[in-house]
Amino acid sequence: MLENLFSVPLIIIYALLYGTTMKVADLLNEHGLRWFKGSAVTFGVLWGIFGALLVLSNNITANLILAMNLAYIIRNRLDYLNHQIAASIIIIIFLFSSIFEPFLFMVFYLIFLMFGSLRDYIGDKIKKKSKLQLIYDSIRWYYPVPTFIYCIIYGNWIVFWTFFVFNSAYDITKYIYKRKGYT
Repeated sequence: MLENLFSVPLIIIYALLYGTTMKVADLLNEHGLRWFKGSAVTFGVLWGIFGALLVLSNNITANLILAMNLAYIIRNRLDYLNHQIAASIIIIIFLFSSIFEPFLFMVFYLIFLMFGSLRDYIGDKIKKKSKLQLIYDSIRWYYPVPTFIYCIIYGNWIVFWTFFVFNSAYDITKYIYKRKGYT
């Protein structure tokens, strides 16, 4: 029965919903989107649930999602209650269900931290239209590219597809709402 919860099509759906709910939770806090009373917390919980399902789906994915969430802490990206709820759900599920792989975790943690921090700096500090700003506004390539390289070396392609779909869903949601005036 549990195997059915973690079939490839469902993992891809969890990744899609993870990226979408993550961006909607962000829009509800920082970008003026209003839905219903409690929607920010609701989307934080949903973001955490879909992240937890990804953690449960594959131990490599679990270590990478842990690395991503801990990098968010250092980058100060978990700055609202709903962000903190989501990360807490994900980290707690990791602690109870996954095997920590220190080398894998550290490599991806450093990648996510360094390139994420660079993107933060460009977006938060430079803020003028330049070639660097175009990098900021483009896809957050530091999630799918390293996982692609990892999968070329080690296989386990669901890891790449999980991060590619999550990142694409996040960016598509961002694009849709940006066109509606939520920047």
